[in-house]
Amino acid sequence: MAESQVDSAPVPARVRRGLLVLASMLAAIVVCGLTLWAGGAADVVSVPGIPAPPPVVAWLVPALRLTADAAAVVTVGCLLGAVILVPGDTVLSTAGYRWVRLAGWGAVTWALASLASLPVLLADFLGTGFSAVSLRGVWSFVESVEQGRNLVVVAALAAVVAAFARTVLHPAGARVLLLIALAATIPPAFTSHSADDADHDLAVAAVALHVLGVVLWAGGLLALMLAARFTGPARVTAVERFSRLAAPLAVVVAGSGVVTAYTRFSSPGQLVDTGYGAVLTAKVAAFVALLVLAAWHRRRTLTALRAERPAAFLRLAGAELILFAATIGLAVGLARTPTPPPVLDADAAVAEQLLPAAGTVAR
Repeated sequence: MAESQVDSAPVPARVRRGLLVLASMLAAIVVCGLTLWAGGAADVVSVPGIPAPPPVVAWLVPALRLTADAAAVVTVGCLLGAVILVPGDTVLSTAGYRWVRLAGWGAVTWALASLASLPVLLADFLGTGFSAVSLRGVWSFVESVEQGRNLVVVAALAAVVAAFARTVLHPAGARVLLLIALAATIPPAFTSHSADDADHDLAVAAVALHVLGVVLWAGGLLALMLAARFTGPARVTAVERFSRLAAPLAVVVAGSGVVTAYTRFSSPGQLVDTGYGAVLTAKVAAFVALLVLAAWHRRRTLTALRAERPAAFLRLAGAELILFAATIGLAVGLARTPTPPPVLDADAAVAEQLLPAAGTVAR
C-alpha cells in the first residue's frame, strides 16, 4: 500500500521545471548538431593551397555560439522578469531579486563563452589546430578583425552585468542592467553580413532587431519557467504581462526575419535548391509552430492559471520553451551554413561575359 502511494506521488514542480529546462538544452544541442551535419556546415573539406581546421575546431565554434546565445537568453529574460513581469516598488520583489541573481550567473557564462570563442575562431580562420594559436595571435585577431573586437565588447558588457547583478536591489538598477544586456546582443549583428554588399546596413538592422526580439521573447518565457515559489495572483499578473509583450515581439521577430532572408537570397529558387534555404524553411516552420503554441497559451493557460491550475501552464510553457530552444539551435546551425551565391540576371550575365573580351580588344 505504501509503495503504491509512493509510486503515484506527483512530481514536484521544481523537478518538472528542471526536467523541462534540461529537455530544452538537449533539444537545442541535438537540433544544432543535426543542422550542422545535414547542411555540411561542420564538414572539414581540404582544398589545395587552403588550410582546413581540424574537426574539433569546426564543432567548437557553433558549440560556443550556442552556449553564448543560451546564456544571453537567461540573462536578458531574468532581467526582463525583474523589470517588467514582477517589478517592485522601491526595492526588487522577491521573484525579481532571485531573477537578477540568476541573470548574474547567466552573464558570467555569456562572458566566458565569448572570450573562449576568440582562440577557437582564430584557429578556424587560420585553418590550423590550437597548437598554432598564441596569446599574441589572439591579441592581433582582436585588433585587426571586427569579429574579434565585437566578442570582446560582448564579454565586457556581460561582465558588467555579472559584477553588478550581485549588488542591485532596486528596480532602477535592474533596468540599467537590462539595457546593458540588450546592448551586448547587438555587436555580433555587425559581422553577420558582408560590409561590401549594398544592403549591409539593412541586414545589420534586421539581424539586430531579430536577436533582440528572440532573446526578450524566449528569455521572458524562460524566466517564468524558472520562477520558483511563484504562485497566486502575482503569477497570473506576470503571465498576463508577458502575454501582452509576446505579441509585438513576435511581430518584430517575423518582420526582421523576412528582411534578413531578403538580404540573403538573390533568387526565389535558392530557398529550395540550397542547404541554407532548407535550414531557413525548417526555422520558419518552427516559428509558425511557436505562434500556434503562443496563441493556445494565451487562450487556455491564462484561464487555467486564474482557476488555480498551474500544471496546465507548466506543460504548455515547457513545450513552447523546448520548441524555442530547438529554433535557437537551428539559428546557430544556419549561421554556419554557407549563404547562397548571388545569381545574376540575364543582362548582367551577358555583360559579365562580354567585359573580359572587351578588355582584350582594348589592350
